[in-house]
Amino acid sequence: MKDEPLVSIIMAEYNTDPKLLMASIQSIINQTYNNWELIIIDDCGKNDVQQLVEPLHNERIKVIKNQRNMGLPYSLNLAIENACGEYIARMDTDDYSYPNRIKREVIFLQENPDYDIIGANRDYYDGKKIWGQSREKGEVTKKKILKGSPLSHPTVMYKASVIKSIGGYRNYYRCEDYATWIELFIKEFKMFVLDNVLIRYRLSQNDYNKRTLKFRKEYISLILNEYIKLKPSKHQLLNMILKNCIAGLIPKKIMYKYHETKYRNNDIHVYCSPVPKQRIITKKEPHIIKKINPTQPPAPQSMHMQDPNKQANKKRIRRLTTKLKG
Repeated sequence: MKDEPLVSIIMAEYNTDPKLLMASIQSIINQTYNNWELIIIDDCGKNDVQQLVEPLHNERIKVIKNQRNMGLPYSLNLAIENACGEYIARMDTDDYSYPNRIKREVIFLQENPDYDIIGANRDYYDGKKIWGQSREKGEVTKKKILKGSPLSHPTVMYKASVIKSIGGYRNYYRCEDYATWIELFIKEFKMFVLDNVLIRYRLSQNDYNKRTLKFRKEYISLILNEYIKLKPSKHQLLNMILKNCIAGLIPKKIMYKYHETKYRNNDIHVYCSPVPKQRIITKKEPHIIKKINPTQPPAPQSMHMQDPNKQANKKRIRRLTTKLKG
């Protein structure tokens, strides 16, 4: 790229497993796009983030420590205040950005200046294997944002001037992103989801335990104070409230299995080596079978699609009938 604008990547760390945190940071260091700074807010957990990153000897990594635990929205806004980049990208402390993530997002924003904030798709990872994949793409419309958060937070990149113009993230527990996207949408900033899988998102059954009653109360508050600004119909408003309440009552294990089924994808596309889809040949497509196996001789017409057990039964019946007649 001829012109590589500075990208500020922001993280907020609180009690992340140090191994996961360092793997996440390393995924940023491994980016094919080099003009970035990584701002990590240490939110006074059990980790000494400054001590963890010092062995990396990377001047592009900056650690800022809160005076006390302040929570995610405050920490992200502090990172935004200290960001020097033209663009700001989000990154979670236990996720993994594929090497071309930042480059792809910067190229899109440069080639499509009308868009202000973009997201991408993600692989779902449980710590052992990739078990599914999100499948979103295209411009964020009112119809999409009324259904729920249209952007995967750890994948987003936005213009620094845009997020600063609304004062940063809204102060909601574990749903600050959706509240912020609503505010941006109302102010007519344009959003888009890239049809690329750019991160590995850690999501296991244990993560569902974080969705506590406090989160459900916050989400109801978001609906009544922020979602309402989208001017939803009575049906849409009631549906959002009921969906949130029902989700809070369903056991976490069942919710995890539901999402596992919803996002499971036997044809996983990773960031650099997409796997071609394999056609499933059915009995209604014999012509396809011939094309795939041109050297295979056709089965004799008399035996085609016949059950050998049925043939044996017919022979036994004929022998029995002959004996009875004799």
